[in-house]
Amino acid sequence: MPAEENADLIRQLHGALLSERSVDVLDRFFAEGFVSHDNPPGFPPGVDGVKQFFATFRDAFPDAAVTIDELLVDGDRVAVATTLTGTHEGELMGVAPTGRSVSVTGIDIVRIEHGRIVEHRGLTDTVGLMRQLSGA
Repeated sequence: MPAEENADLIRQLHGALLSERSVDVLDRFFAEGFVSHDNPPGFPPGVDGVKQFFATFRDAFPDAAVTIDELLVDGDRVAVATTLTGTHEGELMGVAPTGRSVSVTGIDIVRIEHGRIVEHRGLTDTVGLMRQLSGA
């Protein structure tokens, strides 16, 4: 796929997740056999882990919005820096809802084959998130 199509796929993924807010959206974007190198502890491998991660954040921040801060493409790889903002209204990683507004950054690098995401590496600023939830 041309680089711009790979970039568009990532933009479409973020748009669909925010508009539909359903884990089923992910089936349209991820390939069978998808591999994530950075699943959080306790999350299943593959697309099921991505679905659980998305559902966890969706339920904790029902008003979540994601901004794509930067998007870079190099052939079959797309790097995207994002900022999630939302209000903590549901349990998250053992933390009861605080009602606090948060802003959390993340960076994801995905590899795309035949219009589907086949591999992922990423990092979310969970330390910054937990500080915001604690009021520190």
